[in-house]
Amino acid sequence: MKQQYRLWVIGVVAIFLVGTINFTTGTPIGPEITLALQAPAFLNSVSEVSTGAPEVAALLASEAGISAYIQTANPITLNSVRGEFRTIETETADYIIGSVPIPDHPEHFDVHVYVHTDGWILAYYLNNETTSKIVNVKARTISTTKLETAISIIASAAGEAVTGLKFYDFRYPNATHILIVAEDDANGRDFTITLPADYGYLDRSFAVYNTGTIGDYHNFYINGVAATRSWGEFEMTYGAIPASQLLPGQPHYINLHGSWAVPYGALVIIYRVP
Repeated sequence: MKQQYRLWVIGVVAIFLVGTINFTTGTPIGPEITLALQAPAFLNSVSEVSTGAPEVAALLASEAGISAYIQTANPITLNSVRGEFRTIETETADYIIGSVPIPDHPEHFDVHVYVHTDGWILAYYLNNETTSKIVNVKARTISTTKLETAISIIASAAGEAVTGLKFYDFRYPNATHILIVAEDDANGRDFTITLPADYGYLDRSFAVYNTGTIGDYHNFYINGVAATRSWGEFEMTYGAIPASQLLPGQPHYINLHGSWAVPYGALVIIYRVP
């Protein structure tokens, strides 16, 4: 029997909230994650303004999309983290902005990172990139994202723990949550989801890990129609989903399919709870 999901937000604010999907029938495939969205406090803080944050805020507003961030318990010495960047775009006495490589991934998946001596670490993909790029389908997990991986690399180099992780999408300041639902080949490769009609939906996307035939990237299907990929190489695929293909208020059948093997895929939805 196919799994069926209905998006259902519990009235508890959480960063990782497991169990926010109401299973109407079938067997759960594993963790379904809802990420709460909240703007970084440093964008308007007095301490950041005094150290030149206006240009940082302007840069992030102009180029950042989906992001994750923390503030470490202690200040960060920039010398301790500089070596973790593949490239450095901007560096001052107070902060570095550059790109950080993700282990076992090509340069295409490098994450932009802003790190400040005050302890702020913000990782992001550009605002023209697909949201589902954050999902580490190669590791077959949604318990962490590539953004958190980049933050962990920088925090570890600084000798700090990753605590208080938060998410924010600079493209959708009014969005409240991100839903990530995963499926794998051990659980039938399919599920059905219904999006409540009374929520606002801002972004829909997918990501797939495909170990099959090279070039066979038509492997994420919505109601029998292949989703269009934005990018596909190194056995990984992702793409945006038009609103017309995943309308609220009606069930949608999602399945993974390929000529050889499609072991893992994820659906990502950014939405607003009224």
